[in-house]
Amino acid sequence: MANETLYDEALEMSPDDEYETPRVDDEGYDDPAQRMHAESDWQAHEDEQPVDAPYLLDDGADDATIHASLTLDPLDQLPMALTLRCGVLSINLGDLRRVAAGTILEVSGVTPGHATLCHGERVVAEGELVDVEGRLGLQITRMASPA
Repeated sequence: MANETLYDEALEMSPDDEYETPRVDDEGYDDPAQRMHAESDWQAHEDEQPVDAPYLLDDGADDATIHASLTLDPLDQLPMALTLRCGVLSINLGDLRRVAAGTILEVSGVTPGHATLCHGERVVAEGELVDVEGRLGLQITRMASPA
């Protein structure tokens, strides 16, 4: 039982092993002198002024363009796949097999000329279908509330 004798022996402590936990005040400093030193370091640079906006080179851009570039979020360039939904159609497989050119299918759940703009299953907005120089467009009439 050699291990038992190891635990029974008293360990000698050298002066280097003694450690006293420093007391910390409410602001996280060990002593008030350390706090004063940190505050004086900050105040030593009072000649520095905060920057309101990033430095921009004036390459002839007008103020509106500069302001727009400052407020542009990098995520604004993220492409979004949106879909237009104009109603719900539910038919059985037999009726679907009989669909041919010229067949009229009744769509329920929407007023003619209206559509819903969606991202995945989330509704983004509602609007009216409009003609835009021979192409189909959506004029927004109501935005969905943010989630």
